[in-house]
Amino acid sequence: MKSELAAINEPPESDFKSAPAEATPSRARRGKRRAVQSAAPSSGAVRFFLSKSDTNGVPLLDREFASEPEALIESLKTGKSYFVISEWKGLADLSKKMPLIRKEVISHKKPRSD
Repeated sequence: MKSELAAINEPPESDFKSAPAEATPSRARRGKRRAVQSAAPSSGAVRFFLSKSDTNGVPLLDREFASEPEALIESLKTGKSYFVISEWKGLADLSKKMPLIRKEVISHKKPRSD
């Protein structure tokens, strides 16, 4: 009787060979990874500048570009680095018992270079 139960619980050898490898259960993820947020807010508050050639460790901004691809291409052409800058302001919400400090993006209208 013991051998009959063992035979019933074990699938035949032919089933093992014909079963696809994908049929085995995979480990379930325990947690979701957080999506990497872009450093650039979608409101257009990010600005792109080419660096000046002789900075001596101090970041000096030279020419401003409208988009990152433009700054990247100019950086490639000139061999200079470029900066991605966003401006934020700290705000305090004192309406509750526990003060809440948050940040707010500052958006500037880009000057037109005509």
